[in-house]
Amino acid sequence: MEKFILILGQENNYLPGNLWAEYEVEVLEDKMICTNKKDTSLVITINYTEFKEAEFGIGNGNLWLQCKLENGNLSFCSPRKSWKSDAANKLIKSINNACTIKDMKAYNQYTGPFFFIHMFK
Repeated sequence: MEKFILILGQENNYLPGNLWAEYEVEVLEDKMICTNKKDTSLVITINYTEFKEAEFGIGNGNLWLQCKLENGNLSFCSPRKSWKSDAANKLIKSINNACTIKDMKAYNQYTGPFFFIHMFK
């Protein structure tokens, strides 16, 4: 099963770690299971129903998804290849079912054929 690569943008209430901590995410129908890449004993489950707000943005050459969940914030980026994966499509659809993701235009620009034009706006 293909996994989504999630890279933290800041400390948060959901996934332990600070800026650039990396997680492999198994994207299931109702939840995401996040495993810390360095410490595989750190496995955290986040239900999509916990998502209340989400918005894409491009900064520092990365595509970020900034989210407000029931118990705090979660901000992350991912390599472009991972954003374009089937796992990412499933993740975005699942989050979008819980709350409408704002600025899908940024996602489409970043994953589109001319992404380099939009990377450093």
